[in-house]
Amino acid sequence: MCDVRPRFSVVIPVRDRADVIGRAVTGVLAQTFADVEVLVVDDGSTDDTVAAARAVADARVRVLRQEAAGPATACANGLREARGRWATVIDPDTEVSALWLARLGRLADASGARFVTCGGEQHHLDGSLTRIEPRAASADPLGRACLRPGAFATSTDLLVAALDREGAPLHAEANPATVLAAEVLRSLLADEPADGTVHDGDHGGAAPVLAQTPERLVRWNDRVDDPPAEGDELRLAWAFAALDVLARTPIPDAELLARYATIGGVAAARLRRRADARLLFRIACYAVPEARKQWARLAVSFVPPLADRIWDPMADDEPADDATADATEDTATTEDTAITEDTATTEDTATAEDDGIDLTGPTADLTAGTATVDLTVDDEPATA
Repeated sequence: MCDVRPRFSVVIPVRDRADVIGRAVTGVLAQTFADVEVLVVDDGSTDDTVAAARAVADARVRVLRQEAAGPATACANGLREARGRWATVIDPDTEVSALWLARLGRLADASGARFVTCGGEQHHLDGSLTRIEPRAASADPLGRACLRPGAFATSTDLLVAALDREGAPLHAEANPATVLAAEVLRSLLADEPADGTVHDGDHGGAAPVLAQTPERLVRWNDRVDDPPAEGDELRLAWAFAALDVLARTPIPDAELLARYATIGGVAAARLRRRADARLLFRIACYAVPEARKQWARLAVSFVPPLADRIWDPMADDEPADDATADATEDTATTEDTAITEDTATTEDTATAEDDGIDLTGPTADLTAGTATVDLTVDDEPATA
């Protein structure tokens, strides 16, 4: 395991959200600030959520699995596994600006604050939106911050300490990230001097506990309860959602772009959506022009009889993502970590076909803010 801690850890607790988890993970990886890790904590999903998260195939992504224990336990387990010096939590429906982490990190560095926050927009199903910003002049200290998922960041150690504190209220009905952020900020404000600063030798002897920016860097989407697509339709939706996210970043990751374009291209070919397949394979070729397999796929897509034979939707004995996993033979893969109840022991890499981490037998005393999980890993991790 690498001893260098990333600047940020982003924890995403999730259950049965195969339709949106890939978009959320891609949005974090598409940041202009790359010193980040993503922890997807799967809370006993029964759909393709884990496969969708692993489809990213990036070493900065770790997928943790636990039996269904609720979002509070998933949030707590993700933060306890976080390696980053700072951390935040987002929901799978959340979308973030490509400048999100860069802005929060710059705000923390410039102010010396131990808790930073930004604004965002709530997008409703009827097409309306609500703008939400920190209120710097609020008489309520907690009102000066936006505590919604993704709108705050603070020290990982402070978040874990809040989990360990007696009576940490993660059992509440509110979003566990919001409850935990309020607990951390309340503790920091209780310890601050009357002038609202704390001693910090790196910032002229004093620095604020809290710093905020009115920039709306986060988008919260109302959950759509329509049944999600399945199979190749779902994989094609993953691809288009991820490509939409990558199109909004100044410098998209070429390997990630090719990965999703290939996933979508293969799915479109199996669905006989030839125009979509050719478009997506062409994107993959332009993203990594040195990869001959991408050009071979594009060429095959222009010969329908051959394409129909290679990408036969009736070939049920073929793993659903075998062709797409093959697209990343020379690229980074999603990282999984196996640990015991005490300490981390091994580290492996896995493709989308690997079962990766299995968090089994979770127990949690949320009133006391503690959670213990037995984490195990597959014996034979697949390699790209």
